[in-house]
Amino acid sequence: MDTPAVTVIGLGPMGRAMAAAYLERGYAVTVWNRTPARADDLVARGARRAATPAAALEANRLAVVSLTDYDALDAVLEQAGGADLAGRTVANLTSDTPGGPARRRAASPSAAPPTSPAACRCPRPSSPPPAPPPTTADRPRRWRPTARPWRC
Repeated sequence: MDTPAVTVIGLGPMGRAMAAAYLERGYAVTVWNRTPARADDLVARGARRAATPAAALEANRLAVVSLTDYDALDAVLEQAGGADLAGRTVANLTSDTPGGPARRRAASPSAAPPTSPAACRCPRPSSPPPAPPPTTADRPRRWRPTARPWRC
């Protein structure tokens, strides 16, 4: 059986906790952060440090992105613009205020459309499968989330 693998982009409190949990459960973990030193302890525990956001996204079929806000997310995704995402799932768990993207779009109408998070939840064993993550019609096509629910 192949070792499960995941990429974690963004190593704030939530990203670091997720990456550590994946490592503890035997996953091959690739990490990337805008401040590379934030990955040091995870690399010491067995994670692989990606040199760029594109390399991080291409490292595994599943990537979890957890950044401070949509501005940070857009900046990272812009750096990863050439990444090949065919056959990959990118789960966006970035935090922001509900009106944040609309407020930024109103302030800069020529800016690229904002990204929005994909909602993922794990069902209890006795519950029905979750609804697929929502998609955003104005999101650039290459960043549209898949409609596959997560497995726990």
